[in-house]
This record gives sequence, structure tokens and C-alpha cells, in this order.
Amino acid sequence: MEEETQYWSVDELESLTETVQEAEVEYQGKSIRVAWCELTESEEPKSLSIDETLSEKERNEEFLDLARQRTMAMMKKAQEKQPDEKVLSAEVFEKLPTSLKFLVSNKILGVADPNE
Repeated sequence: MEEETQYWSVDELESLTETVQEAEVEYQGKSIRVAWCELTESEEPKSLSIDETLSEKERNEEFLDLARQRTMAMMKKAQEKQPDEKVLSAEVFEKLPTSLKFLVSNKILGVADPNE
């Protein structure tokens, strides 16, 4: 028996940027709760186009900076909609070790395998 294709309704699509999503990230044997909201185009961090003359390392650094800015904007939006002291805040995110920042960003941005 073939599975029926599911379609998004207009209301469901419109609600995506208003819904607070939550997940847990495991780090060194303990869990951290994170919350975020999808962004509308006008809420996306503004970035200059990446200069193709930059070295690969410099381009990667610019992409990482944009990912950090986007992650923080998504976290801030969730906290504004649904304040929760038990959820990692954007302010605390800035103080995290780099390896933990990558885990949190990957979860929020939907990156299953960062090496893809």
C-alpha cells in the first residue's frame, strides 16, 4: 500500500515563523535545551555577498559568522515569543565553547551532518 502524500496548508506555512521549536543538544554527557523560531526574510541577518577572491579559509569564516548570527536571531525570536529561563539564551550562546556552539547551531539550522 502506497503512502499518501501530505501537503502543507497555507495556515500551516504561515505559522512556521511564529512557532517556537524546542530540542535538546547533548554535550559531554549532559543535555541543553534550546528553542528557536524560523525567520522571515526581513528578519534574516544581513550579509554582504561573499567575496570570491577570498581564500577558502576566509570564505568559510564568513559563512560561520553568518550561521552564528542566524542562530542567535532565531534564538532571540523564540525568547521574545516564549520566555523560558531553562532554555539556552542568545546571550549565553556567545559565551559557549566553540564545539558546543557548532552543536547548537547545527541543531537549530537543521544540519544533520556538518561534513556534508
